[in-house]
Amino acid sequence: MIFFRAAILAVMAALVVVMLTRPTAEPSPAPPTLVPTRMPLPTLVPEAIVSRVSRQTPAPPPPSTPSPRPQVEVIDYGFSPQQMTVRPGATVTWTNDGNDGHDVTGSGPGGDWRSGPLAPSERYTREFDLTGTFDYVCTIHPEMRGQVIVQS
Repeated sequence: MIFFRAAILAVMAALVVVMLTRPTAEPSPAPPTLVPTRMPLPTLVPEAIVSRVSRQTPAPPPPSTPSPRPQVEVIDYGFSPQQMTVRPGATVTWTNDGNDGHDVTGSGPGGDWRSGPLAPSERYTREFDLTGTFDYVCTIHPEMRGQVIVQS
């Protein structure tokens, strides 16, 4: 046990001697000081600002204008125009310009109405005597919807 203590004491003494005899490190030189330069920063041309709202808001539908001969094109798979405004007594013609069969089934003041099946290039004509809103749909393709507004 004495030998073990003596060995530990000798190691510690050797460490102290090494630490005391070791040369001290010279301080490292200070980094050179940078002199600020007066150089203009590059500038970028400002970009157009587009708000998130304007990107997410769809454009309003074009206003419908009364025409002397109101016509609706039945296209696979929609009506063009989807909405039209006419005067009482106007006759509207639907023409199937698509490749599939369609129909025009509507309701409004005066009751329900239906064109029956329209093959490609066939037409259906209806006169609107009463004022009001007439919603119509293709029952073969229910996602196809339109509207005729009759007003004086």
